[in-house]
Amino acid sequence: MRLLFFSLLTLITTTISFAQNNGQFIKDAKTGCQIWSDNYSPKDSITWGGDCKDKYAEGFGKLTWFLNQKIDATYVGNMKKGNPNGKGKYIINNYGILKGNFKNGQLDGQGEIDYTDGRKLKGNFVNGDLLDLDKTYLDLLKKHTSNLIDTANIYQGDGESKSLFYYTLTPKKIKAVLVLFPSAFESCESVISCNKNLIQKSFDKGMMTIVISSNFNRSLSLDNFAFGFINNTFLELITKFNAPKEKFILCGLSLGGMNAFRYTEMSQDNNFSTSLKPIAVIGVDPPIDEMGLYKRAFDEINLYQSDSMKLNKGQLNALAEDKMLVAHFQEIYGGSPEEAPKEYIQHSPYTRTEQDGGNAKYLIKIQTKIYCDPDINWHLKNRTRDYYHINAIDQTALINFLTLKGNKNAEFVSSIGKGYRLDGTRHPHTWSIIDADDCIKWIEQILK
Repeated sequence: MRLLFFSLLTLITTTISFAQNNGQFIKDAKTGCQIWSDNYSPKDSITWGGDCKDKYAEGFGKLTWFLNQKIDATYVGNMKKGNPNGKGKYIINNYGILKGNFKNGQLDGQGEIDYTDGRKLKGNFVNGDLLDLDKTYLDLLKKHTSNLIDTANIYQGDGESKSLFYYTLTPKKIKAVLVLFPSAFESCESVISCNKNLIQKSFDKGMMTIVISSNFNRSLSLDNFAFGFINNTFLELITKFNAPKEKFILCGLSLGGMNAFRYTEMSQDNNFSTSLKPIAVIGVDPPIDEMGLYKRAFDEINLYQSDSMKLNKGQLNALAEDKMLVAHFQEIYGGSPEEAPKEYIQHSPYTRTEQDGGNAKYLIKIQTKIYCDPDINWHLKNRTRDYYHINAIDQTALINFLTLKGNKNAEFVSSIGKGYRLDGTRHPHTWSIIDADDCIKWIEQILK
């Protein structure tokens, strides 16, 4: 389908993004009426059954897209200047159905995407991205562009854009600040949509919510660019919004959780200069012991590549991620944990083999909470993983370490069965394992 180019990051996130590449108008051969194509190919052709205005499709009608003279997609709805605008319905072969309100060829406003495999995305879209807050809150949501240019590519999945930014939802009086970090490759819009209840309830309780555009950085103690961007953003929040610097709570999913933990630890480490010292940190199924993460990925690669394994789609995705992780760690640390143990210990949020917990020693006086959906039956069935190969083993070890060291507010929350992505897919590694009411109650107790 050539009018809209879809980029769905199915491995990590469930939001949709739209991009325009090689765009040009394409003519209906019979009428000469023009339709915009953002991903044009000479193999494309169209027919338009509707009115034209100034040689562009206008008003209500039916658009049919052909690829190699075979129907590829159909759209029935309103058009403006050759683009879907207003109510409409797109049927895309081998993909699914998009319906709702369109603007400039993209879903904008209330919409729905029904995939052929049964998955579904439904809610409010903005410029093609699912950004699903209730209108009262959506009207107050603001996007702020940073002066920094993303030369290090710490935010990926946004095409060729080099823009860095952050979203804010700000109450009239800020009692505290909740910072949300995306997982790897996850868009900020996905973070907002996945945390609709948490964000809206936080706002009602007087808490400001921040979502930061960093989703593909190295450990913050090694990635000066990512650390600088996050540090500068926090400083801007303090100076521009008068946010209380002593009442920041950092939270993140997966890589985002690692970022939340490392920044919090660095704020307590005299070797680093941070803009603030978070009062609490929340991890949503974060991998926190990088030695253990490397070993699990390495073991899984050997398992999945054995002659006896016939991989399903989820296992193929996991294999790709495992290979990426092993290559990434070998590049930044100069080898495996056996070859460069000091590097792993120095930059990992927690090291189970170290008596002092490695960097976890800086969390002993920090309010710490981890949410996890340790559904071992799901992992056994879908990933061929046992308890030794899921994040829960290191997470519980960290909480136990902190508790034994005297941290009276270190908590592991087992959210078995609560992991579902925005499209309805069952998956333990997702934002939905946070219980919004439980999380806010925990934060309120901290703030007393």
